[in-house]
Amino acid sequence: MTKVNLERIKQLRKLNKLSQEEMADKLGFNTKYPYHRKELGNQPFTAEELQHIAHIFGKPMEYFFNQDVAINATGQEVC
Repeated sequence: MTKVNLERIKQLRKLNKLSQEEMADKLGFNTKYPYHRKELGNQPFTAEELQHIAHIFGKPMEYFFNQDVAINATGQEVC
């Protein structure tokens, strides 16, 4: 299963010395609260928002995703 790595988004934002309010502005939100909820995982980022975030930080979109691999009872990865 593929999941968005919210911690990477947060780390990049902080590394680039951007506040949640500044990120919200860059994504076109009127206030910081929608962005804050998304960064916390309370509301998902849309594909368009993730694409914009990737562009802001100069990263490929894949950078923001984790591939969770299940391990079955025999200890082998299940994809």
